[in-house]
Amino acid sequence: MASSERYPYVVRGARIYCTYGTHIRRLDMPVGHGAYIREIPMMHELDCEVGLDKNIAPFGACRSPASTNVDIIIEDAEDAMPIQDENGNNVMPPMPLEGKLCEPEPGDKWLDAQDDTLVDGVPAITVNCTIACRLDGIIGFMDDGQGV
Repeated sequence: MASSERYPYVVRGARIYCTYGTHIRRLDMPVGHGAYIREIPMMHELDCEVGLDKNIAPFGACRSPASTNVDIIIEDAEDAMPIQDENGNNVMPPMPLEGKLCEPEPGDKWLDAQDDTLVDGVPAITVNCTIACRLDGIIGFMDDGQGV
């Protein structure tokens, strides 16, 4: 981490988003690494596997211009990513949501991990970390998952 500024550590259940996704998801992990905050497993920079039973689930529909996946329509507003109205207020997007099938393909690790805090020997991630998808989206954090 280049800066001396400290950010909250991320634990299982942190809310994540993709700049091209239509829905918010929760960062997950099938098996904890043995490090916990408030009895919730901490995450590290390699916790970026994609899949419903892995770390990163699809973000609904993908709106990346680079996507060549099949078109989809999503009627479900639960966990939809808010949009901003003309006054800059967050509002729920109109349904249905359209885009391409989201199949995230992130890099091999979260960027800007906390090198001086290790989780199972690997740098811990914070809410400041991001990871890029091959379709030009950036995956980031809405919260740390700690619930405080």
